[in-house]
Amino acid sequence: MYTIEWHSPNYTPDSSDFCLFAAYSIRASMFNVSGIPHTEWNGVHGQVGGASGGNWESLYPTYLGLYETYIVNQTPYSIGISGAYEPGDTEVSYDVELLLDSGIDTTVDNTNMYIELFVSEDNIYSYWSTVDQWHNARNVARKYITKSDNTKLPISITSAGESETFSGTFTLSDAWEHGNVYLTAIVQNLDTYEISQALSWNINNLNPDPDGDGLTYLYDNCPNNYNPDQVDADDDGVGDVCDPCNALAAVLGNVNLDASGEDYIPIIGVADVLALSDLLNETGLPPNDCQQVDLLEDGIINDWDLFILVDLVMAGGS
Repeated sequence: MYTIEWHSPNYTPDSSDFCLFAAYSIRASMFNVSGIPHTEWNGVHGQVGGASGGNWESLYPTYLGLYETYIVNQTPYSIGISGAYEPGDTEVSYDVELLLDSGIDTTVDNTNMYIELFVSEDNIYSYWSTVDQWHNARNVARKYITKSDNTKLPISITSAGESETFSGTFTLSDAWEHGNVYLTAIVQNLDTYEISQALSWNINNLNPDPDGDGLTYLYDNCPNNYNPDQVDADDDGVGDVCDPCNALAAVLGNVNLDASGEDYIPIIGVADVLALSDLLNETGLPPNDCQQVDLLEDGIINDWDLFILVDLVMAGGS
């Protein structure tokens, strides 16, 4: 999930330069913003309302529900951001690559579909007198690159596997903390305003092939791990060298997720008994989504699962 904060001219931290009035007006008009604060989810749902005294934790259940609703949305688009920036410079060059999923079996209607580009700055410590508190302002909009009609970037690709690249430059302000500056690209329908994909990328990480394996971000199943062979044994789109949850190894009883050989044959043994014992006693690492430790499959993880695992190990782990 990626966010951008647009600050109203009437609601900004004291002595801040957060409000980009013209850009704010455009984005606020898109989503019929009236009440402040307003959050817009995927361009299709507006949520209005804050919390008195800065007690934002009370809003968490509402926002969690919205997150869980929209995070599962499927999209045929993928975005990659690369370019060049040298610390100390004020100019950033960028290449935003848009790729259509090779697995789609129909053409995509790109009517009114555009790439929209924004520059934001994260972690700006600022004072808000209305609540007499200091807050870390997150991902504050600093520049709306595609604001005007002559800077709009219409999408032309329609078929599976097609890609196109949008390139340009922008200038950094000396007032910004350059280590916290991000370029954000979104795929947006400028008729309905629905957002179909997004990516936000720190300008200090614009190397298109950070692991040096000859594959750029969009085409590398482990962008930060050298793997020119792109082996992905469980075919989940994440390469073996960086896959924290290899489905071939994550079977019932293989608590520590170890496996042997290129086929990732799970190893179930005494080490798993010890690992499950640690989990039950809360002395080891917390459970993760990959571990299959509910051996009774009753929705409860307790000593009975440990007893079953001991029996499993004594039977040879099969």
